[in-house]
Amino acid sequence: MVDKESVEKICGQIREDGDREIASILDKARSTAADILGKAEAKRDEATEKIMRDARERGETESRRLLSSVNIEVRRTKLKAREEVVGVITKKGEEELSGIRSSAGYPDVLTGLVVEAVRGLEGKSFVIYVDRRDLGLLDEKIFPRIKEMMAAESAPVSSLQARPLEKSSAGGARAGHPGGNVIYDNTFEARMFRYRDDIRMAIFDEVFYPEDDGETGSA
Repeated sequence: MVDKESVEKICGQIREDGDREIASILDKARSTAADILGKAEAKRDEATEKIMRDARERGETESRRLLSSVNIEVRRTKLKAREEVVGVITKKGEEELSGIRSSAGYPDVLTGLVVEAVRGLEGKSFVIYVDRRDLGLLDEKIFPRIKEMMAAESAPVSSLQARPLEKSSAGGARAGHPGGNVIYDNTFEARMFRYRDDIRMAIFDEVFYPEDDGETGSA
């Protein structure tokens, strides 16, 4: 027969075992919950970092795109400005050349251009084409000087003929042989065309490169 004391003892043992079981279950539950929470936080941090990384990459890509667009627009604007400056300076140069004809030094200039053209051609007879306004100047002053200069160079000229150009010219001359097709064009317009690249580079050197702090390139 089990007495009351034994029953109490058994019940106490059962409660102790139950408490230990409950405590063990609670510990396992807490550990599991902590593990789940840790993994969830890790995934959250990983997802957050990915979102931030993607956002940074998109931002950097957009910044590079915008910067590239700005650089292209700046370059386009600079090139346009350069072309406008080249156009203004070239036009001013053409105006200056047009005024040379009325200067006292024009006969010397025309003589030098005709001599250069004659030297560039073989032969002793030449046809010199000039603007109609310069025909009288050729016969009166230029031809005698050219014959004298060429004779001094042991390349005597036997015949020089003056002919008008079909279109008006700011100055200078073309030289050729009678009945021939070879033409040495030394008009102001032709020289401006031949040296256009040199003129552009000279303008860039004088106007743009010092301000660009070493930037190179052509327009």
